[in-house]
Amino acid sequence: MQFRVGRTRTAAVALGLFALLVAACGGSSDKAAPAPTTVADGHDHAHDAAGAPAHAGMKVLAGTATGTSPCEIAQPAPSSPGQTGSGEGGSGGGGGHSEERGMLEQAELTQAERVELQDQMVQARTVIDKYPTVADAEAAGYNKSTPYVPCIGAHYTNISLVAKFDPAAPSELLYDGTTPDAKIVGLSYLVFHPGGAPEGFAGPNDHWHQHNANGGLCLIGGSVVGGEGISEEDCAARGGKKRVLTDIWMVHAWVAPGYECTWGVFAGECPELGGVICGTAFDAPVADDPRGKCGAAPQ
Repeated sequence: MQFRVGRTRTAAVALGLFALLVAACGGSSDKAAPAPTTVADGHDHAHDAAGAPAHAGMKVLAGTATGTSPCEIAQPAPSSPGQTGSGEGGSGGGGGHSEERGMLEQAELTQAERVELQDQMVQARTVIDKYPTVADAEAAGYNKSTPYVPCIGAHYTNISLVAKFDPAAPSELLYDGTTPDAKIVGLSYLVFHPGGAPEGFAGPNDHWHQHNANGGLCLIGGSVVGGEGISEEDCAARGGKKRVLTDIWMVHAWVAPGYECTWGVFAGECPELGGVICGTAFDAPVADDPRGKCGAAPQ
């Protein structure tokens, strides 16, 4: 899949879209969380007197990932460390993320934050009624950027909306499959934002994620030929180069009726989304083919 771009900034944004494809390529190993794990906040809305994030050190709540949810059965290992924990995903190619799955402890909101968030959630939910099916999304200029992937859905992207965060205009819509009648399950805000994650939703609980672990994605021009798990050597053997997409940030918003996901409205993964890669949320997992209906070995 290729994009034709005419400006450096637009090129960086287009490359960011390919970060989503790592979800279909797999790579990181799963670790059950026997106890709460402290992880860095995906971004900070406020700082204390010492300059540290006021809400850093969020915890994955023990027992919320049981291994028995449709998502975990379909995808026993997280597709990317950026989908788990607070979702920072190694902004500079290093740490700052957790590979623990499950619900994050929620930070308390101020009254002003709660009022603002309520308004933003009303705006976000209007999108569900506008684009209830894939056919509606495509008619409005959204194009498929990933197949269906358990835990996160099929991504449909409108590249014209990536320059800023707008609750009522997400750059990505998530569906339970890729047929014209597939139903919307959530939203994803893919934003090009240098210098760290955008402010996003009010309060500190919207944990923005990236896909920059292990040196990032393997790219040939504007095409992904391998996910985060691939080594530099294997990437080079495919004619590609690993790249960290420092300025690309994403956050999910599970606001579709029926998919108010139990790990949280801003969780990186939705445990209710099972099925198979390249299929639908309702297909039975295929044990001997981790790529499901893709018909290819995982990268």
